[in-house]
Amino acid sequence: MPKVLRHVAAGLVAAATLAGCGISDTGVRPAGDPVQGGLTEDLGSSLRVYFVTPQGTWPVSRPAPTGARPQQAMDALLDGPTAAERARGLATQLPSASQPVRATTAKGRVQLRLPWLVRDLRPAAVSQLVCTAAEAPGVGDDPVIEVFEPGMPGPPWPVRCDESGSAVPAHRGASS
Repeated sequence: MPKVLRHVAAGLVAAATLAGCGISDTGVRPAGDPVQGGLTEDLGSSLRVYFVTPQGTWPVSRPAPTGARPQQAMDALLDGPTAAERARGLATQLPSASQPVRATTAKGRVQLRLPWLVRDLRPAAVSQLVCTAAEAPGVGDDPVIEVFEPGMPGPPWPVRCDESGSAVPAHRGASS
């Protein structure tokens, strides 16, 4: 019987301790309005601009001006990372250019007119350009990016941005 009394006493002590810890049952109450911002923010109001880290390309979100299109995304990319983004280790592989990068939409594709030859760019720079164009406002899901090089005859290079943030040939399939 002493074992039973010890267990009962321990249970009473535990119950008294819990009762005095400030936790009370207040019943069910409404939680209030849903949280705003964060992941519920309207993605149409942001520009996704791709910069480079030692691990590869990395997108950052920036507020988009009203009516933003692919050209505004390219302009943000060419402006380079902000001081805060540089402090986080983000950089660009894009060289300076005497001519602007032009981005327009045509027939469900993005036409990207470069001032450089692709062969003169690092692969990360090409990925920055292609993925920023692919994520631009008003472009749609998984667009083909047609890359035009200066002075090069023939058709453009059709590429896409894959799920890792890399430029890949368009025939490789859709990103996820």
